[in-house]
Amino acid sequence: MKILAVLVFTLLSASHAIAKDWPQWRGPNRNSVSAETGLMTSWSPKAPAHAWRASEVGDGYSSVVVAEGLVFTMGRIGKEVRCFAFDIDSGKKRWTTTIGTTSRNVMSTPTVHDGLVYALDPDGELVCLHAADGKIVWRRSFLKDFGGRLMSGRGYGESPLIDGDRLICTPGGEQAMLVALDRRTGSVIWKTSIPEIGKKGRDGAAFSSIVISNAAGIKQYIQLTGRGLIGIEAKTGRFLWGYNDISNSTANIPTPIVRGDMVFSANGYHAGSVLLKLNPTKEGTGVAAKEVYRLGGNRFQNHHGGYVLIGDYVYGGHGSNNGLPTCLELGTGRIVWKRRGPGSGSAAVVAADGHLYFRYQDGVVALIEANTAGYRLKGSFKSPGAGGDSWSHPVISHGKLFLREKDNLWAYHIRKSGPVTQPNKVPTKANPRYAALARQGAVIEHLGADELDDQHNRLYRFVLDSTEKQKTLSIVTLTDRHVTDDGALAAKTLSLLRQLDAPFILNLAGTQVGRDALQQAASLKSLVGLDLELCRRLEDDSFKMLADAKRLTVLVAAGTSLSERGLQAIARVPNLRALDLEVCNHVTDSACATIGTMKQLRGLNLKKTAFEKARISNAGLLKLAGLKALESLNLSGNAVTNDGLQHLGPLAHLRELDLNLLPIDDAGLTHLARLKKLERLELIFTEGFAGPTVTDSGAHSLAALQQLKTLNLVGARLTDDSLTELARLKKLARLVLIDSKLSAEGIRKLRRLLPDCEVVSEFRGEGR
Repeated sequence: MKILAVLVFTLLSASHAIAKDWPQWRGPNRNSVSAETGLMTSWSPKAPAHAWRASEVGDGYSSVVVAEGLVFTMGRIGKEVRCFAFDIDSGKKRWTTTIGTTSRNVMSTPTVHDGLVYALDPDGELVCLHAADGKIVWRRSFLKDFGGRLMSGRGYGESPLIDGDRLICTPGGEQAMLVALDRRTGSVIWKTSIPEIGKKGRDGAAFSSIVISNAAGIKQYIQLTGRGLIGIEAKTGRFLWGYNDISNSTANIPTPIVRGDMVFSANGYHAGSVLLKLNPTKEGTGVAAKEVYRLGGNRFQNHHGGYVLIGDYVYGGHGSNNGLPTCLELGTGRIVWKRRGPGSGSAAVVAADGHLYFRYQDGVVALIEANTAGYRLKGSFKSPGAGGDSWSHPVISHGKLFLREKDNLWAYHIRKSGPVTQPNKVPTKANPRYAALARQGAVIEHLGADELDDQHNRLYRFVLDSTEKQKTLSIVTLTDRHVTDDGALAAKTLSLLRQLDAPFILNLAGTQVGRDALQQAASLKSLVGLDLELCRRLEDDSFKMLADAKRLTVLVAAGTSLSERGLQAIARVPNLRALDLEVCNHVTDSACATIGTMKQLRGLNLKKTAFEKARISNAGLLKLAGLKALESLNLSGNAVTNDGLQHLGPLAHLRELDLNLLPIDDAGLTHLARLKKLERLELIFTEGFAGPTVTDSGAHSLAALQQLKTLNLVGARLTDDSLTELARLKKLARLVLIDSKLSAEGIRKLRRLLPDCEVVSEFRGEGR
């Protein structure tokens, strides 16, 4: 029978040999770039077609690997750490093997090579299994065998590297920072210690995985450890070089990328990024690491989503607890473009066929063109069951996109020849001036109020609300090709914009516009909205130019260097109704005094990542209490506590309120009772950061908000005892209870009690 099993497995492997496998972390070359071609170049609003779903994969953030006709991953069920194999075509589970026990989350991704699977659990149990049936071949213990140490108490997250007949891994021990094992038997070939390379960071292994380089003429293994980057000679395990400055003291996570003699590494928690050049020492036996450039955390940092190298450019998500799509030039560190994507939180990235697949922490998946000319979003969707901790990296293999969402594994068809959901037709508007702008490379959109989606700023709708006559929102998006070297709008483009006689939004996001461009924009008679997201060239004085923008209704200044002085100039814009200040690092409590004078504001976005050193606190929120016309307020990631929520009381017209990631609990929710018009409330708790702690007691306060239509309670500690209170919210159209403590039967009961509400949870069950 064993011979038959091997034969069947061999035949199955051969049938998939012509397709592209993904046998290890970040793909065949550990660079997160897929060789797949013929993939969709855009997505409809309903996303790519669903291929299959596998359930009971367990808790954890392991990604998947694909090899020999199977899809492998790991998860924790109860306290058992299990390795799973699924059929690539059907998603049917082929086998499951328990490899250890833990109370930690499973983070490592297995490696498959030559019929064997190598899996590492969070407590350092390294196991080799047969790929065909999951039977264990050998095991090693990082702690017992190598004195393993970790820089973080979260556990091991590395994915083992196979190099020929060797398995290379990082126990982090004092005498065994890296270890080379015989991949067939687990016997030790070499182990190595490292000298002190600096004071930053902590001793032990980090979460990064090893990559292979031949820099400086020496084959070596490069790893980001608790103390920073190191290079170890592949043949002997000899320490070659170290670089400490990229380390942080919390968690070093992203896997570095290598090219020739270069090593690029970005890290989170404000550590920033660096490009190193590895040169041979004079005697020719060592390696010296030299900085080519060093970028601070405000320029480019990467939390845990990784980055990719395409051509001479690095693409990845910038920020800690953030994933701003960013393109930078590898050789110089120059930021080519940086934008906000459609999702929230950190973003994991994989590249294929000229596109980037960003998978955000909130479960949003975005297709972005890998183009140095600028940011171009080609579609997005949210994976089912996503909560606040969608950390597993996406994988592209065999024409499918694989997304692990904790206990579920989803596969989507992404080949052009596969099933495609038909996109909605975007309405067009016959206008020679718009046509002329389009010929110059501008992107023109004409959208009705019901067509505004997650790919557009939520505050744009206040343009439509500002006049009963306007039924369609026109958006003109420009790029740097429409901007002169000194930051002004090109003359031909400006001339056409001045001829537009219907209200429009000018989207200059991510461009190199400066003070002159803002002065030009203010002179446009039909300008009602201006998007300046991440326009890094703008300074406080630039915003003085907007004082003459008489019709300007919506201003997006997210990610700019705007501070209190610039806000004082904005406060003089007479008809401003909505202001977006997301991730503006200088907008803190002191700036709230100026914002509080803008009595006409109806929409205000003050979102932070929760990792900023200075955020808005209770004192700042008190200064906003005079904004009594406010209908939409985003405070996500700020430092407002339970006591501060009482300052929301005077904002009686609030309809939308985002309190995600705030350090509040049931006591704070009692202060929301005065918000009788509230229709949308966001209260996301994430395991990776924390946030609102909502229990059954808090459900009573929520039930008093009788106008609620959307309520997001991801991560809430609600049990079945909260059902009676939640069922009082009869106007709810959408209720998100992912990662709550409600049982499957409780969810089914709630769906019966609220038949007109979409109740979103891990339990698909009956009803909507």
